[in-house]
Amino acid sequence: MYNRTLKNRMKIFGVLFLFATCFLFFSCNKDDDDFQPIQLQYAILNDKPNPITNNQISLNFPSETKNELIIFGGDGKYAINNSDNTKLSISYADGYLTLTPLAAGNVTVTITDTHNNFYALAVQIINQLELNMSAKKEAGNIFDLMVFNLNTSYEGRITLLDLTETYDSIVWLCTNTSQRFRVLESQENSGSFTWQWSNCFFLPAVYETCVLGYKDSQIISSDTVYVDIANDKDFLGFNWDDVESKVSTGYENIFSDEYYFVTHENVTNNIPSISLFLSKNYIENEAAFFSKSKEILLGYINTLYSEPTYSNDEDNSLFGIYNNLFKNRKEDVTPEYIWITSTSKISLLKKYDINNGFSKYEIYAEPAR
Repeated sequence: MYNRTLKNRMKIFGVLFLFATCFLFFSCNKDDDDFQPIQLQYAILNDKPNPITNNQISLNFPSETKNELIIFGGDGKYAINNSDNTKLSISYADGYLTLTPLAAGNVTVTITDTHNNFYALAVQIINQLELNMSAKKEAGNIFDLMVFNLNTSYEGRITLLDLTETYDSIVWLCTNTSQRFRVLESQENSGSFTWQWSNCFFLPAVYETCVLGYKDSQIISSDTVYVDIANDKDFLGFNWDDVESKVSTGYENIFSDEYYFVTHENVTNNIPSISLFLSKNYIENEAAFFSKSKEILLGYINTLYSEPTYSNDEDNSLFGIYNNLFKNRKEDVTPEYIWITSTSKISLLKKYDINNGFSKYEIYAEPAR
């Protein structure tokens, strides 16, 4: 009887021991897999943790600040994935994750471990190289030299590399004329950039000028400056009282290399005069260039003032009008058109160049008085 009771007790004890062993075994295994979630916090400042909230951070580009994050949780065996290594560089060492922004945009950084713990960090990289344009003066007269400057919102030192990493190109656009000038040109191994440029406007208008920064064919930054160009002087960019003798001036047309305007001032017998003609740094076909200059000069004066008051006809009757109107008449020229305004007498003159065998054209003007 005693032996049977002892045997029963031993069986019950054995079952309980086996149950306890299994419980402890499974409990130990559960503890092995019971890791804290992967989390990120900023590098500890003043011995106080600074956790990242809502799994998202914002970084500035460019930035001289080191962006260090601490990874904790999980099993410590981390794999890190970067959704766009053209915008963000990542390095990991000794529990520290260092983020270096390379360009503006949005990037997702994912962290996993060997037990399938997962963390996703949304990184917004803010462009500190937002374009800011200014004009040295925002009002002027036709033929005035207008100077423009390009700056960015970043106060630190900027290199050409910073710009080419942010922008594929930057262009200056005049919306009135749809003309464009490349401020930044970025190529694979080189680039060129202009911080300051100038341009002359030849017709009165309020010009809307825009600077546009492109990345992957998309506009990522822009700025606009308006310049008010008037036609308030006696002739072109001159008041007759200010004309000097034997002064020639070329005028910047940044949008075109086909030609540029040149004026020549002169004073003869106390009568001032202005000549306007076209020139070019390199003229391949002079006969074609000067033939086209007639159309350009005629169209320009018509647009700026009005249709001609007098036009040449087959019997050259314009010679008599030209001789009566102008005091300091040029020799060996043929007047083809004459305009009379409240301040000026203007003529389109043709002069045959016997040495080259073609005609040249210019606009000649004197005071109306």
